[in-house]
Amino acid sequence: MPVVIVRVADSATDALGRIGPGARAALVKALGPLAAAMTQDVRGRAVAHIHTLGKKPGLYLASIHGGVSDKGARLSGYVRSGSPLAHLLEYGATTPPHDILARAGKVLAFLAGAETVFRRLVHHPGASIPAYPAFGPAMAANKAHIEATLTKAVADATEGSL
Repeated sequence: MPVVIVRVADSATDALGRIGPGARAALVKALGPLAAAMTQDVRGRAVAHIHTLGKKPGLYLASIHGGVSDKGARLSGYVRSGSPLAHLLEYGATTPPHDILARAGKVLAFLAGAETVFRRLVHHPGASIPAYPAFGPAMAANKAHIEATLTKAVADATEGSL
């Protein structure tokens, strides 16, 4: 699963814990629409990678979701996927050379041109699966907007309390 971690220094975390309820509520209010917009952006980028006609994106696209998590001193907005394919699509992968053995029967059967070929073992040379990132580019493209939105939310909420 692709994960983007934003690490905040201890002093900033302490400051977040000390902010008033108005600023915290403003952050929660700002994070909801940001997470929803980012979810749509990530899904749009993921759909753009699905370029083969007749293929249905299915479970991967359905697994992309976002939201807000408010756990005491920790407040975060997130966009993530629970699909086992997500990390492969985001970062790409390689498979090493390996042998494919017959499981159900004593031989494998496959078409080689117009001829049916039978083998007990087939050697696969390995493969390189290209990356089709959606999460990283969406985060990078929206970084300035996210920072500006959160900064404005806190500034507007704390302006009245000073």
